[in-house]
Amino acid sequence: MLSFPMFTIWSLWLVLVPIFLFAWAGMAIGDRLRGVKIENKEDHCNVKTGLFSMPPLLALTVLSIFTPIVSSPLFWVGVAFIFVAGILYVLSITAFIKAKLGLNTVGIYRLSRNPMYVAMFLVMVAFAFMAWSPAAIMGILAAVVALWNVAATHWMVLREEGFLERKYGQRYAVYRGQVPRYFFFV
Repeated sequence: MLSFPMFTIWSLWLVLVPIFLFAWAGMAIGDRLRGVKIENKEDHCNVKTGLFSMPPLLALTVLSIFTPIVSSPLFWVGVAFIFVAGILYVLSITAFIKAKLGLNTVGIYRLSRNPMYVAMFLVMVAFAFMAWSPAAIMGILAAVVALWNVAATHWMVLREEGFLERKYGQRYAVYRGQVPRYFFFV
């Protein structure tokens, strides 16, 4: 018989909320220092994109409320993934600040066209590890949510690539040919 952990104040939401705040603060600081919003309203103000990308994040939030924090090797593997994701995110925001306007091809964007999305994926993988610690079923659910997020994120990336191709033309096509989408992958 499967059993789910009951709610406890010491659950993974205590990890998730600071990550969301860190991401939001990073974007806000980046926008202010850059003088222009990092998120492109021409591309992201689409209801379909929001409807497709938000459910995995909401599912992760709900899951985190009912997954207690248990110090175990898998939990600390998750912490390491979150640490790497944080570094990647800071490097991404820093590159956006340096680029100011136009197609961002500096800093970490010389190694990956989508380092922010890779950072988000690493956070999802981290939660699968962390959730596995208290109960395998929670880890399985977190892994399913992570895969769901990967699919949603990849769909958003494909849409964004089409937008960038239309906006920057040959310049983006050359960049796309030189820099992988997700670091070592495609």
